[in-house]
Amino acid sequence: MGALGLSLALVVAAAGYGKRLDSGLPKQYVPIFGIPMLQRTLTALSSLSEVDALAVVVNEEDIEYCRSEIAVERIGKVAAVAAGGEERPISVRNGLLALAGVGTWDLVGVHDGARPLVTGAEISRAIEALAADPSLDGAVAAIRSVDTIKLVDDGGVIQSTPDRRCLWRAQTPQIFRWNVLMEAYAQPEQLLLDATDDSALVEARGGRVVVVEGSPENFKVTDRVDLRHAEQILAERRR
Repeated sequence: MGALGLSLALVVAAAGYGKRLDSGLPKQYVPIFGIPMLQRTLTALSSLSEVDALAVVVNEEDIEYCRSEIAVERIGKVAAVAAGGEERPISVRNGLLALAGVGTWDLVGVHDGARPLVTGAEISRAIEALAADPSLDGAVAAIRSVDTIKLVDDGGVIQSTPDRRCLWRAQTPQIFRWNVLMEAYAQPEQLLLDATDDSALVEARGGRVVVVEGSPENFKVTDRVDLRHAEQILAERRR
């Protein structure tokens, strides 16, 4: 049982190829100080008392490799390893179905495999928000936008400038009540593909989702600059 008496399972989405890193292998396996990024993410999540179970979604050809590495590294909370799809929403759906084949939990969430610097603080804030307000369907880690955002047309002409005080940059984990997310992902595939993130699927069905304070360090590693930044943060955490 996780924090505040609410059990939590997470789908870790790691079925992409991440070509922007130009590393010759999928970015989730790119080493950070000698340890593959996905392994760092799974180890971090598995070590948290807030997390009860994990399902990791990887490219189909990597399933056996990941299972063996998870066993060797003794990442005990991984309950399932599932094959991903062509698009992220399909991969997440596959991960949720894999979890459903193992059990049920009070809460279920999704985390990007390429966010290896996640900590328990982000997850705890999401759980606390859901425990405090039963009317909420989900909670999303996010950080306030420090930049001014412009809405533009197809020609790049600015149409409006939203008040940045209302703008947050969504991260993962995104955590929801079990039935809410399972039902959202049970919709027709085209609706899944049209959603920009997990929360958007729940929002579109009338769900109430709150943002909770994330961390600037919980960024998604997409290119070489991000990789160097992740190494710097890990080095600082070791001090």
